[in-house]
Amino acid sequence: MAVQAVSELATGELVSVVTETKYEGRLRPITSNETGRYEKSGFAESDSIRIPAGLFICSRVPEPAYLPLHWSAHIHPEGQLYFCRDGSPRVVTEAYLYRPEILDRATRWIKRIEDIVANTNFPISDQTELFIELEDEDCAYYFVDHATHAQSWLEDTNTDDLGLPPVVSLSQLNIICEELYWSHLEHFPMHTGISPVTLDSLVCVFTHAICDQMTSRVSTFPYSKQECEAFVHLLKNSRDHISDGNIVCTVARLWSLVCRNRYLTHYGEECSRLSRDQAILYDPETKHQWVSTVTSRLTFKTSDRYRVQLDDVFVDHLVYTEQWKSMMTGCLRDWRGASHRAFFGLMLHIFLLALTSCPTLAVASASLFGASLLASTALVHKYEPLQGISATQAMNYLEAIQSPIFNFQFVALVFSLPHALHLWGTLVFLTNCVFMLATYYGAAFAAGISLVAFLANLALQWTTSERSNLSLTWIRAKFWGKNPRNQDECFTSAV
Repeated sequence: MAVQAVSELATGELVSVVTETKYEGRLRPITSNETGRYEKSGFAESDSIRIPAGLFICSRVPEPAYLPLHWSAHIHPEGQLYFCRDGSPRVVTEAYLYRPEILDRATRWIKRIEDIVANTNFPISDQTELFIELEDEDCAYYFVDHATHAQSWLEDTNTDDLGLPPVVSLSQLNIICEELYWSHLEHFPMHTGISPVTLDSLVCVFTHAICDQMTSRVSTFPYSKQECEAFVHLLKNSRDHISDGNIVCTVARLWSLVCRNRYLTHYGEECSRLSRDQAILYDPETKHQWVSTVTSRLTFKTSDRYRVQLDDVFVDHLVYTEQWKSMMTGCLRDWRGASHRAFFGLMLHIFLLALTSCPTLAVASASLFGASLLASTALVHKYEPLQGISATQAMNYLEAIQSPIFNFQFVALVFSLPHALHLWGTLVFLTNCVFMLATYYGAAFAAGISLVAFLANLALQWTTSERSNLSLTWIRAKFWGKNPRNQDECFTSAV
């Protein structure tokens, strides 16, 4: 029995060893946006070094590190070292091939991929380029085609597996693959060039964007007129250097951004986004609309204004930098103005100390002004750093604060607190003033003054509202003998 147990143990160990030796690693498809290029960690160790006499003089250049035939080293404008192998397909990698063991692993993986290509008749041309990323025992890869400006893989895969967003058609998937291609070219620009047509097409895209931003308030292009003009100037100055890696990197980055915007606007699809405020994705209606009604009454419709702004800047859960900055600038200006008015209201209470007033109303109005000042200060403190964040950061923030049930109703209520509390404080303060008038001059005088003030405010509100203009136009038309069928016709003009 002991011999049998030892025999079984030895057999198990042998099977384990054989299994381990048979494992050759897994070939994993990735995209150019998922390489972890900017997430790599490592520490450089600096030390003193002996400098030979005449080092770096042209006749005594140090011998370069060894690379096999057809391999070359390149340095990205940002400083990243990468390697390229000429051939069909061309191969690029950021693995440090100056180390023999890494070079050996890379060579074996490239040979394995080339065998798969040969066995599956995968289409390869002189314009095809392979990227590999060595992992622990596995290898991540993707192919790009410089002729079709697309990224592809050896096997059938799914957008979810690659970390790609959902699409509505193959044409939209093609836009994503083109974005991935330009992202690849941005990361590996030093060994290749671009055609003049590619550069000129990009200039035309930004030129149209300038016109769109100048003539439309709801342009879907993500950059402002001034930024587009700067890009056009930059690109036109690059026409004589299209083979330079720095220019290739610049053009590729801009094309990648253009493709991303085309994906978001459903460029070329049946339902494309033609204006920034046009919703083309289904979004359930906000539940409990009564909350907006209540908050609107309590805040004198101030919350409605902020809710409309939040909804406008977050259509289809997309955020444009210019609109976000504009909204934040307006909100901060409103909150600072409310704080100044609240402070002035608090200072007015000094006069109440010398006059006969209602202590309860004085405390209430002072508390409301103080709350307005506190709320505005807190909001300015919280949102001033968010004024200059990127569109992606703004989108993530709005996603976090948006309620799936109430949408932005309570956020708008918080935004409106400084102004609403100031208005309530002003109303209570004026009530206290009426009380003082009644104390000094009698109730009749105070009632008369209150009635005059109320009628003046009512007239002001009525004459500055749209409904008043509509009513006056309708009355004037009726007085002149023109009786329109409805009031909307009063605004119809012959063009």
